[in-house]
Amino acid sequence: MQENKKSLSTIRKLNIVFVAIAVVLFAGTLFFSDAFSLEYLPEMTDFDSGWCDEEGNLYKLSEVKNSDYKNGVITLSKKLPIYLFDGECICFESKNVNIKVSLNKRRVYEFLAEENITGIGYGVAFHKVGISREDAGKTFIIECQQLTEKNSSAHIYRVYLGQPAEYIRWFIHDRALLLVASVLIVFFGLLLFVLWLGIPDKSRQPFDVFSLAVATFIIGLWCLINTNAIQLVSGHYYFWRTLGTLIVPMIGYPFVVFYTSLTKFIKNIYSVLAFAVSVGAEATMIVLRFVADMDMMNTVGFFALFVLGSDIVIMMIAYIENRIHCRALGIKTDFFALNIGLSIFAVLTFIDILLWEFAKNYRDTYGIFMRFGMVVLTIIMILKFVSWWTMDQAAMDRDRFINRSLQFAATSKNPVESIKLLLEYLGKELDAKRTYIFELDEKNRIRETYEWFKDGVTPLAQEIKAAASEKEFAKMREFGISDDRVCFVVNDPEEIKETSQFTYQVMKRNNIGNAVFSPLRTGDEIAGFVGLTDISAERIPSVNEIMKVLPHFFTQFINQRKEQDRIIYYSYHDYLSKAKNRTALKEFTKEKFDKSQAFGYVLCEIEGLKDINAKLGHDIGDEIVKITAKNLMDVFGDENVYRLSGEIFAAFGFENDETYFENDVQMARRLLEDEGSPGNVVGVYCSNGTMNFDVVISHAYELLEKEKQDKAKGE
Repeated sequence: MQENKKSLSTIRKLNIVFVAIAVVLFAGTLFFSDAFSLEYLPEMTDFDSGWCDEEGNLYKLSEVKNSDYKNGVITLSKKLPIYLFDGECICFESKNVNIKVSLNKRRVYEFLAEENITGIGYGVAFHKVGISREDAGKTFIIECQQLTEKNSSAHIYRVYLGQPAEYIRWFIHDRALLLVASVLIVFFGLLLFVLWLGIPDKSRQPFDVFSLAVATFIIGLWCLINTNAIQLVSGHYYFWRTLGTLIVPMIGYPFVVFYTSLTKFIKNIYSVLAFAVSVGAEATMIVLRFVADMDMMNTVGFFALFVLGSDIVIMMIAYIENRIHCRALGIKTDFFALNIGLSIFAVLTFIDILLWEFAKNYRDTYGIFMRFGMVVLTIIMILKFVSWWTMDQAAMDRDRFINRSLQFAATSKNPVESIKLLLEYLGKELDAKRTYIFELDEKNRIRETYEWFKDGVTPLAQEIKAAASEKEFAKMREFGISDDRVCFVVNDPEEIKETSQFTYQVMKRNNIGNAVFSPLRTGDEIAGFVGLTDISAERIPSVNEIMKVLPHFFTQFINQRKEQDRIIYYSYHDYLSKAKNRTALKEFTKEKFDKSQAFGYVLCEIEGLKDINAKLGHDIGDEIVKITAKNLMDVFGDENVYRLSGEIFAAFGFENDETYFENDVQMARRLLEDEGSPGNVVGVYCSNGTMNFDVVISHAYELLEKEKQDKAKGE
């Protein structure tokens, strides 16, 4: 017994050291990678300085406020650089101003505010004014006018010259902490809702989890809207402004309901008062907008303060009354955890207020501390919920798993790793031989994506070939949808013999005695399955309880993984052609390209693409771009084709013989000719590699120009 305690103490010390090392490694990776470093971001040209008014005065566009000028109107101009790339844009943000843009007095862009539910204001909008090489050296003129006389914040800012996708990356980088905190708040709101769904007896919950979930989600949604990132990505300004304005008065009611649910003597009067305050403020704000024509831009601040002040008074009265009753009866109050969370939230919010007041550079990213204060408050209440849950002896297996799952949800930065760890934890905890996840792919086929198995057990991945099992799994999937069951238990292979012959054969061949699986649902659709095999009969009821909550976590992690994959994909791929982009080419030539080996470099230019777009329409031009990219990828491989600009593609051929490379180039020409794509294709082969890749690129462009000239002479 003594030896066991000593061994356990040693393990704890090792665990502490291991965690410390892991934290240091994580922190090092965070601060010495592309998480916050500007070095990894694409180059953008700051276009903020050097703007002239009609009298020749110079300005920084972001420092110009329309309210300082007569009628709130100002016109500024600036010369474009003498060297431009196709696809570049002047990208900028505006706040409650009408905008007209001209190039050499030719109107090229206009953004005029439209009246909406909130009034005339639109909040923040993002603009990209397309330019081309022919616009080099022209005068770029911006005329902006504030929407209302009372709006002192109307102006234009964050002006850059570059690719719109790069502008988005810069913006996301600048608002990274705000976005992380806001997404965490939204996530914790959804997580609380999922946990609320998993509570079998909701009358026994430690507090109103549903109300806290609603309050947290609304606050997180407002914080996310306030970052302006969702407006930038979606392009819907009025919807998000309207939603962000209208939800402000609604935050108070669910939070008061949650707060009062912690009292020992719950009185409905406080919830009724909070409801009246929230709904009354909302209704009054809407009435003033449509009856008195008062812009919500000018009233939402007052009503937000009114709701906040009223709800604080209501909660203070409820707290004092509860404390008096508890003292009289010798009962402990249940506000300790919440008071800690609220104190941290209040302190961090106060820091934000001070920074807003005294640090001008902070105003672009205000609210960071308040958001993380809300994250801390939510985590504290989640931990309180977990503490209550783990004390419920009747569902200990499920509670232990949820506790572990919450730790992953709160700390894991890698959804794939979280899925693997959860599968391993589930298998070991329930003493299963294997745990696995099958997902539906884009062609609606089910594939095994993750599996954990004990030592000596044959992986299912070696047994199941998706092509042979699609129909069988489709039957089970249809059965799952029609039956709407949470968990499927196969106690003996014979039970599934008629339903799925393939599954029956797999179980028999692998000596699988029983299997449990549960559908992963996205809305009303089944997106896949998570399952276990060979569990002891006495543990199957525990698995049933766990599976009521488990799929929600796996689905969330899978959705996070898909979103990460999507973001990474479009960071390195051209959206239209699906070929890789310049960023991918730059990274490949810098980090992965072995210039000492034989290779061929190909350039392909779509001839007359601008004329095609102008005469036949962009839809035709886009199809030609797609066809060109597809043909090049068919010949040289998806991983070796890059779109450099609107009409130019580059490709690599890694053949060891120049003849094979020339054959590939000829094949690419033939494919383009067969498809009717007007393209010029040239190739440069380096049998011994190269010491200077720039020379190869220059030679390729020379060959491309020569081919164009030869074609012109032939005509």
